[in-house]
Amino acid sequence: MARQVYGRKRNAKRVLRASGKSPELHCMIVPTDPYDLLLPTSVVAEVIDYAEPEPMEIAPPWLMGHIEWADRQVPLFSFGALINGADLVDIPRGSRIMILKSLNRSGRVPWLGLLLHGLPRPVTIKPQHLVETGDEKKSLGVFRRVALEDHEVIVPDIDRLTHLVTHAAFGALPITQLED
Repeated sequence: MARQVYGRKRNAKRVLRASGKSPELHCMIVPTDPYDLLLPTSVVAEVIDYAEPEPMEIAPPWLMGHIEWADRQVPLFSFGALINGADLVDIPRGSRIMILKSLNRSGRVPWLGLLLHGLPRPVTIKPQHLVETGDEKKSLGVFRRVALEDHEVIVPDIDRLTHLVTHAAFGALPITQLED
């Protein structure tokens, strides 16, 4: 008899691995300028129409300001402007905003707004279909650059992006854990 751990059999993982099925990842290919991002669907809260953000007094060019979403002020940023260190020029017609979960335990910035240049599309992938292409520049906010079906995409570092946005929006690094 298998030992029970929190209501599941202890050998459940072994059974899944032995089944021969590769895990599938449910993701979104997210069009930003000039890169497409690959994000797990679990971090995507909503995609909304572009709304002009309320500018911040002192902010880097990639931090566009705050938008109102679900009775909250959500910081909006441009991924391309952030990793290229460039100014944001024009917002193309048909742009959208993707609301992302921030993934850190700071209550200061639980959501991030990401500027999109089009609509994201869902994809289901198997990890072995991703081919790492490298990031010679060691770009800020980039976890990995990968090829997916001959299409290069960036897997962003959501945790690092949250810290960067929080620092730029509030002038200090967020407290992610209180000491006892």
